[in-house]
Amino acid sequence: MTDETGDNPREAPPRKPRTRGPSPEKTAQTRSCLLHAALDEFVENGFAGAQMSRITERAGIAKGTAYRYFPTKAALFEGVVAEFMAPLISGIGPPEPRADESVGDFLRRSLIPVMTTIETSRRADVARLVLAEGRNFPFIVQAYRREAYDRTIDFVRAAARIAMERGELTDDRLLRHPQLIFAPLWLAMIETGILVPDAPVSGAELLAEQIDLIFPPRR
Repeated sequence: MTDETGDNPREAPPRKPRTRGPSPEKTAQTRSCLLHAALDEFVENGFAGAQMSRITERAGIAKGTAYRYFPTKAALFEGVVAEFMAPLISGIGPPEPRADESVGDFLRRSLIPVMTTIETSRRADVARLVLAEGRNFPFIVQAYRREAYDRTIDFVRAAARIAMERGELTDDRLLRHPQLIFAPLWLAMIETGILVPDAPVSGAELLAEQIDLIFPPRR
């Protein structure tokens, strides 16, 4: 028996047409544009002065789109650090000098190109931003430590341990204070970016000199 009204309670409702989301390539491109725009905005105006409206305008995307990727300005800063610092630091890899290579030579080969890239790009500005605003915004320090700083310190500490096992270091000062390797680099970033911007100092060159002091080159 059919229902005179013509309605069949068992009949499925008509399907809504599916809407296709953006392709993975488009999503990655949008995210990249957003992060590059955020880096420029953070560097130019600091974290406190940065505005999401200016970031989205730089990126050429709607503000609502930006919030789908990063719900807060803090999350966006963490994204910047993860995008521009973490891959570079991770690329160093574990400290594994070759059998015929001293630890000092390994550190020169591994660290100096990375630090050259950092100081010749806007990545050094991220570190300066952390120095300038980290006290007021502790979470940006936490993000930088997690993605960059702690990894480099662990890397040098592990390299120092190998050097001691090989007899290339006669005491444990570098093992106890791996920050010694990078101290000149931070000094160069402060001097070039804050103290004496009209007379830039090469952090990579100072880093190389520091490695030479701790691990004198073979003659």
